[in-house]
Amino acid sequence: MDPGDPMMVPGRATRAEVEAVFRSAPEVYLYGIGDLADHFWHRAVWWATPRAVIGLLRLDGIPEPIIYAQGFPDDPELLALATSVAEQLPNACAGQVAIGIDRALSPWFDLVESVPLRGMVLARPDLLVGAGIGDRLGMDDYPQLRAFLDATVDAEGFLGPDMVTTGHYLGSRDGSGALVAVAGVHLAEKSHGVAVIGNVVTHQEHRGRGLARGLVTRLARALHEVYPVVGLNCRAENTVAMRLYGSLGFEERHAFVHQRFVRRV
Repeated sequence: MDPGDPMMVPGRATRAEVEAVFRSAPEVYLYGIGDLADHFWHRAVWWATPRAVIGLLRLDGIPEPIIYAQGFPDDPELLALATSVAEQLPNACAGQVAIGIDRALSPWFDLVESVPLRGMVLARPDLLVGAGIGDRLGMDDYPQLRAFLDATVDAEGFLGPDMVTTGHYLGSRDGSGALVAVAGVHLAEKSHGVAVIGNVVTHQEHRGRGLARGLVTRLARALHEVYPVVGLNCRAENTVAMRLYGSLGFEERHAFVHQRFVRRV
């Protein structure tokens, strides 16, 4: 589609229309399936075709709108949808998008950040050997957990209270009681059967001791008992983490990017 041609802008999608696309490939649309929950749905707007979905979400603690344009790389229907809604997007947004979305939006937006990611799912739970480690963290631990993530070098995770109240955050402490490693979830939606592990962080001075392995082992096993699909995202360049997750039964299923767009003036 020529971006200069007149385009028909699709109307707002219903939850049923969005869910139909997400359910067609749940391992690709993990975060999207989680966004079907009321907590997220009422903070979002979605556009959809029979095989593609694009959404905009607003979350507490994140100043810019989040764009969700997941899908298969260079999918023509998804890219056409992106061009058709480009004029309705905010002047700046960032989020998970399929490979090729930046080209579809290039007539309107500058790409100012791009991070290649890999989506992985737990395919071999039998590789979760041993009991794992970690104490469950609750809202009483939230201030310390928040401070730990804020202070830890290269910790990029977002943490909201709703993530901690899932009961799926684990921590390892040193002798003084300070957190030195954590692992939790970005989302865990029983009604939709998906959980996404996130905020797996070890303090620099405590790396190399197997803390992340122990925490993820215990966490992934607990999630697997409740959620049919357990996944996580990992930077493509983080080969150490990719190998760790692979050894714990996670398999790579999807390549995509986290990108930030700013409208050209």
